[in-house]
Amino acid sequence: MKQWMRKRSAFFFAGASLVLGFCLMFLLENPAYSKRQWYAGWIVWVVGIVLIFLPMFVLRSKGGVAKGEGYVQTTVLVDSSIYSVVRHPQYLGWLLMYPAMMLFNPHWLIVGLGLLGMACVYLFTRQEDEHLVEKFGKPYGRYMQTVPRMNLIAGIVQLVRGTQRK
Repeated sequence: MKQWMRKRSAFFFAGASLVLGFCLMFLLENPAYSKRQWYAGWIVWVVGIVLIFLPMFVLRSKGGVAKGEGYVQTTVLVDSSIYSVVRHPQYLGWLLMYPAMMLFNPHWLIVGLGLLGMACVYLFTRQEDEHLVEKFGKPYGRYMQTVPRMNLIAGIVQLVRGTQRK
């Protein structure tokens, strides 16, 4: 029960800080706006959106999801496609929404909300790893040693170099 409450509270604070931050982004005066910053924000946002939606298709097609079940109801450990680069692509996409928001409007309040949200997302990815070790056992433990949690750059470098341990 205690772990469930911790996970739910992290989800709540992460979601609330994202929604509030995006709302404030439009309401607060932008203290340091530049076109480069705006373009960087869009790039980070687009990468985040792709990482949020791509796993929905990958898990449904490769995760042994029963007909009529949600895409997260996997019965098979998925370690291919985007999951060969990072273990939590959807959470990474969610995490990237915060720096995008901060690039669009670097007001101190938005930056604070972004940092809070990023910490919460990181916290529940750690909790998710614990849950998945319980669900899939030793194979997930080996997968954790092979694929970075959310470091997209390290995952891509590993994949290109072929240095992922099997």
